[in-house]
Amino acid sequence: MKKVFDIGDFRLCQKGVCNANMDGRDIVCVMPTGGGKSLTYQLPALLTPGCTLVISPLISLMTDQILHLRESGVLPVEAVMLTGGTPRPLLNEIQQRLTSMASSQAQGHQGRDIKLCYVTPEKIAKSKPFMSLLRKLVEGGKLARIVIDEAHCASQMGHDFRPDYKKLSTLRQFFPHVPILALSATCPPRVLQDILKILKMKPVVDGKAAPPDGTVYFSAPLYRKNLHYTVLSKPSSAKELIATMSDYILQNHRNDSGIIYCLTKKDAESVAESIQAVSNGRIKTGVYHADVEDGQKERLHMQWREGKVQVVCATIAFGLGIDKGNVRFVLHHTVLLAISQKSLDGYYQESGRAGRDGQDADCVLYYRPQDATRQASITCSDQDGVVKLHDILRFAQDMQECRKILFARYFSESSDLSMASWTTNESDAMDRCGHCDNCTRPPANVEHKDATVEAWQILKILEAVEGSGGRLTISGLSDLARGLGGGSFETGGSGKRRNAKEKIQIDYDSVAGGKVRLSKDDMESLIVQMLVLRYLEEAFSSTAYTVNVYVAPGNQALRLTRFIREDIVNGGGPRIQCSFRRHGRKVKSKKAATDRQSPDIPDLQENTTAGPSRIRQPAPSRKKRVYEDVSDPDEIDGEDFTSQIRMVDAEESDDDDDDGADWAYSLRPPQPTKKRRKSEKKTKEILARLNRRTSGDEHEVISLSSD
Repeated sequence: MKKVFDIGDFRLCQKGVCNANMDGRDIVCVMPTGGGKSLTYQLPALLTPGCTLVISPLISLMTDQILHLRESGVLPVEAVMLTGGTPRPLLNEIQQRLTSMASSQAQGHQGRDIKLCYVTPEKIAKSKPFMSLLRKLVEGGKLARIVIDEAHCASQMGHDFRPDYKKLSTLRQFFPHVPILALSATCPPRVLQDILKILKMKPVVDGKAAPPDGTVYFSAPLYRKNLHYTVLSKPSSAKELIATMSDYILQNHRNDSGIIYCLTKKDAESVAESIQAVSNGRIKTGVYHADVEDGQKERLHMQWREGKVQVVCATIAFGLGIDKGNVRFVLHHTVLLAISQKSLDGYYQESGRAGRDGQDADCVLYYRPQDATRQASITCSDQDGVVKLHDILRFAQDMQECRKILFARYFSESSDLSMASWTTNESDAMDRCGHCDNCTRPPANVEHKDATVEAWQILKILEAVEGSGGRLTISGLSDLARGLGGGSFETGGSGKRRNAKEKIQIDYDSVAGGKVRLSKDDMESLIVQMLVLRYLEEAFSSTAYTVNVYVAPGNQALRLTRFIREDIVNGGGPRIQCSFRRHGRKVKSKKAATDRQSPDIPDLQENTTAGPSRIRQPAPSRKKRVYEDVSDPDEIDGEDFTSQIRMVDAEESDDDDDDGADWAYSLRPPQPTKKRRKSEKKTKEILARLNRRTSGDEHEVISLSSD
């Protein structure tokens, strides 16, 4: 183990799983992402004769495993993979070697035996020649075991269901005496029973004292104390978000490997190019998504492992099972809830790519309440899509409860996963972790407020709009409730009667007792909180080309609106609590506008740091920095389907938006308001110099997207 894998000791339940493998038992092993599942079959594969068949769901996973095995220790492991992209000469060579193994005696070609053969589930489901080859290996006594990685993909109740995984039931039917090892990072009871049924495995028995018969079950705590979770405010401007992420990487992980997960393929390409340009080439980036050719994916993988590429900007197609131990950070460019049925399960697994070596690593989610509209428009057609969206919005909105406890409660409620799965030798499941953003955030940086009166006002205004035939988006409701746009809204004008649109003025005093006195950011946070609590709900309007997302009173709204304002003010009715960020306010400073010109890494505000660098010691006092509050609801364009799904948002106004967000810099010139007009000329000169510094060809992004 030390000579080949450079591992001195077992972790978690690795030793028990290896021993059960050596005994030829059927096994189900549930270990967290980064727990070391691969060792549980790779080590036994080297110690037993024959070939171990490994079924993995993604090319990136298999490529990483092959590279790791070939580079391991002083004894490179004979490992191969067969995919649709395998060149014909190499495919013929591998098949010939496997055929030779099947026909030889046990001692025949041991030195050249293939010890591990990686394939996708599609290979099992659709390739009759390969199944015939497996039969020959079985008849020759050379198929040692079958490993099914990410086994939860076989269950429709799992979060990553893949139809071809269900066809793996033929393995037990055709090869009844070959032991099966099923591996997963998350496997709640219902999914476990589904896996056993599909793979035709016997009921599970406890791995700590397993009887001779049955499927041996091993599990390890899901909690990984070396991962430090943080949710940071996402700027409304795409350019400003790029600058924020670039600054975060340069200050906290300048020489560390990392991953940035993006919602779409186009996002991944744009983010990779922009970060490398904004950082003046100090951050080398690569692109990975489903449209990148297999050969290009392998080259990127190699460059990333060798450190030639620091950051991989990718969709969720990248990273499942990646065995790169020194990934020090995983950033989520936005809330990842795309058409594939993802939720907090997917986020926990994706963020778990960090810190596989057991060292401290940061998991950062960039979140803006307005994201809820874009995500809802994409997930409206998914089964339980809105419910899953609300799960992750609830997680992102919470600025009080420990992230570890939020995860534990979510998995316990959504998957019937025992709370014991989050208990370790050092702490109980409900003990605060002490190192996430909510455990370490200074009290002055957040305000936990009773926002019941404001919520009542929002519902009353929305009722008045709907009563007049109008409809509002999150942004439109936020602006109208604060009195922007002259306090009027449009009604009518649908379909061919667009000329019949009518503007109606709202009487704030009679409808809601006045305007809502909240900033734009606080207002949007409260509206999302009301969505999560079901005082509001999404209303989808579908046309031939678009899906528009509006807000409407939810099924809990009547509990609040049945009271008059005076009752609510005096404490009557249900109470609505909401947390608001209270740092990063605007201050005047000439230095801030020129900070990005310096080749040195700029200081970020306290709230932009995350993970171990933030929890070791209190942050030194820093001068507050000015930033431009740029309102731009158009984020980076999505992939092809975004031309069919769009948001209908009113123009966002920042007239009274003095409560700052959490970012410190802007790549966009200041708006020429009266207060800023004097410095407009100087600011343009600064931006001109910035553009000259970032427009060179010498910082070309390593883009591996196919043409």
